Amino acid sequence: MPALSEFRRRKLYFIFDRFFDVNHSGTIEKKDFELAVEQICRIRGWSKGDTKYVETSKNFLEIWDALRSSADANKDDQVSRDEWCQLWSDEAASEDWQRAYMRFMFNLQDTSGDGCIDLDEFTSVCTSFGINADESRRAFDTISQNGKVKVDMGYYSVLWKEFFYSDDAKSTGTCIFGKTSFD
Repeated sequence: MPALSEFRRRKLYFIFDRFFDVNHSGTIEKKDFELAVEQICRIRGWSKGDTKYVETSKNFLEIWDALRSSADANKDDQVSRDEWCQLWSDEAASEDWQRAYMRFMFNLQDTSGDGCIDLDEFTSVCTSFGINADESRRAFDTISQNGKVKVDMGYYSVLWKEFFYSDDAKSTGTCIFGKTSFD
């Protein structure tokens, strides 16, 4: 695996631990995605069988299948921290999965479907994954430049690349997942 900076590794571990390894087993597996669906849908008030619950479950499991196909090098139906970092070590290597995951995260946060993520949408998703509400609001203020910039898909894709590929701790994209610092 090409060497990742310690800063990038901290960001990747944050995403791994906070957004993917929901059951805290040390690996990402299908069960984590099932638990995440339950968590998100419960917070949004969607019951099993509701259209939104079924759609969310389908989308989460598609992301799991794509992640497993792209990152599970030893084919054990789990993605380890090393496999996760390998996935992100070369931008072009898993470009299709990364693009799918980016679209998925954007759509997960754009709950109104208006093509932009607002403060309430952003904070709701971040807090559902255990991120402090105040910190997620500060993070949104950073990425939206205090509400002056609309967080649409085009802008989100720029922030996304900054988060995953930049070693600049002060880049705006560092805040895209609700955390303001990775010191």
